Amino acid sequence: MPAGDEFTGPVAYGDRWLWIALLGLTLVALYYLAVLWFTRERRVGASGWERADVPSARQQHLERIDRIEAEVRSGRLAAREGHQQLSETVRSYVGAVSPLPAPTMALADFRREAPRALTDAIELMYPPEFAPDEVGQAQERFDQAVLQARQLVASWS
Repeated sequence: MPAGDEFTGPVAYGDRWLWIALLGLTLVALYYLAVLWFTRERRVGASGWERADVPSARQQHLERIDRIEAEVRSGRLAAREGHQQLSETVRSYVGAVSPLPAPTMALADFRREAPRALTDAIELMYPPEFAPDEVGQAQERFDQAVLQARQLVASWS
């Protein structure tokens, strides 16, 4: 017997297994792309922001400022809490009528990105809003904070 007849070369896998593996990988990749595509956040319009009705938003926020002032004056609300609510009201109004994300901004963000009038109002409310009453001067600063909040809401458009 000749030596060449006893040995055969290595047996190759069939090509179809390679194609099945590539098809499987492609299907997994398509699955993940579909999940990412269908679960992404949808944007409203080009900027993701819709302007609120400014006159009605202004009126609602000015009424809120009036209520906060009345509650602090009557003693039903502490001055510190009044500052917190004034800050929230101003931030809410600016967030409703402009693309500035005021409700989620920190003081450093306001200093970096916001107009000076808004930054001044937030800076006035910031210490009484977060510091203890004896340090933050909540009662002493409240009249000025109400005045600035009212002016800002009345003039911002």
